[in-house]
Amino acid sequence: MHSFLQSTSVSVPRSTSMAASSKGPPPRQRKLYARVPGAEPYSGFSPARRRFIIGIASAAGFLGPLAGGIYLPALPVLEKEFGVSNAAINATVSVFMAVCAFAGLFWSSFADWKGRRPLYIIALFVYIVSNVLMAALPANFGALLFLRMVQAFGCSSVMSLGAGTVADVTEPACRGFAMSIFLMGPNLGPTLGPVLGGVITGQASWRWTFGVLAIAVGVAWLIIVFAFPETLRCRVGNGSLYANIGIILLPPRLVSPLAPESERGPPPPKPSARTFWRLFCYPPISISALYTAFLFANYFSVAVSLPAILTQQYQWSVTAVGGGYLALGVSIVTGSLLAGRFSDWRRARMVKKSADGHVAAEFRLVDQMWGAMVCSAGSIMYGWMVQNTIHPAAVLAATSLVGLGMSSVLVVTFAFLTECAPQASAGAMALESMFRNPAAAISAVVAPPLIAKMGIGWYFTGFALLDLVTFGSGALVYGPRWRAKSPLTPPQKSGSSSPKEDEKATEV
Repeated sequence: MHSFLQSTSVSVPRSTSMAASSKGPPPRQRKLYARVPGAEPYSGFSPARRRFIIGIASAAGFLGPLAGGIYLPALPVLEKEFGVSNAAINATVSVFMAVCAFAGLFWSSFADWKGRRPLYIIALFVYIVSNVLMAALPANFGALLFLRMVQAFGCSSVMSLGAGTVADVTEPACRGFAMSIFLMGPNLGPTLGPVLGGVITGQASWRWTFGVLAIAVGVAWLIIVFAFPETLRCRVGNGSLYANIGIILLPPRLVSPLAPESERGPPPPKPSARTFWRLFCYPPISISALYTAFLFANYFSVAVSLPAILTQQYQWSVTAVGGGYLALGVSIVTGSLLAGRFSDWRRARMVKKSADGHVAAEFRLVDQMWGAMVCSAGSIMYGWMVQNTIHPAAVLAATSLVGLGMSSVLVVTFAFLTECAPQASAGAMALESMFRNPAAAISAVVAPPLIAKMGIGWYFTGFALLDLVTFGSGALVYGPRWRAKSPLTPPQKSGSSSPKEDEKATEV
């Protein structure tokens, strides 16, 4: 276990790092992507191209979860269209989330080994085909259920691939904010999805929800085929081989050329169940995955229950229900950006105080506390406000607190995972998704009967208490005494920043 985690990092001689830090970074580098002057840059891509790469990864990350969110406002319509029960139509949501969880492990296994680019191209093509078929085939519930599984298989890749791509091109000192930029896409997908789904279903047809998805994913797929470079460090190193290649990659290839062997990063472990087991056996990773699973299940219960509450209890139209998710979407973006900035700022301060210029990756996990409290408060408010039929504006304000807290915790957790296992970042992210997505799927199934027996107020109060208890358990093992005994070696990569440069890296 110890050797595996150590193999995911490359040490930098302290003398070289500290000598470089004394000069300070040149003015051009005092932005999002800082580096050590005189040393090999962490990323050989230009700043503009790095922003393009993260932007495309974020856009693809938006389109993946969009398939889940855009579908929700159509649930009452689909229930009538296919002549099935509410439980049966909710099963299409649960199956989608469950397949997303385990398919992510498949994609991430090869993404950390064979590259990000070919996996993006193949997975998004599967996603496009499934959307075209659902938009065109006759209404049949069995076909819908199967194609939702195929759709989930295709779109499940974007989360782990995107997080791995961010880790490829962004050094740890700036990774919290870079991760928050990337997560704007995956976080907006399930929240803006219902807005778009409500408009499309209300004004056109449920079939056009899949048609719009096919068109949007098709555009992203073409951009990736013709302009998205490979970033996996064990194949292209820091990406400097693309320095003299234009933004358009002609002729487009599925697999990128390899960098010279001396410039490549250390090879990752070959994909296997043992690799994921070793990652899971490192307690901070497994505990973080379980905790975010509970938190995301709380958020998903709110998101799934909102359409029925707004239509039945407050008599909103399908289009208006979609608009009701805007408060949730805005709060998720806000929480993501603020948490990423705050986590990077705290890390930079700790690096300055550190004797050797480095801090443990687990340091970021302390920042989960604020998000946990905000999400729990929003959950309790949402449950009791709905139960007492308080004004819908207050209900939407409560949902925004749930989104704000949940997104801030996810940003911190994802930044930690990519620092914890840099050579298996996509695998670590897929492991987290393996817990998070089934938890959301289970919450969608168990919420209606539990709410009927407990009442919606006590249901969400129980969820809030569960969030706080699981966070408290995690906080105990993140203590200094436990961390001192842990086998994890903090990643110290070539081109990683020094204490002085960490301070500059937070200036954007």
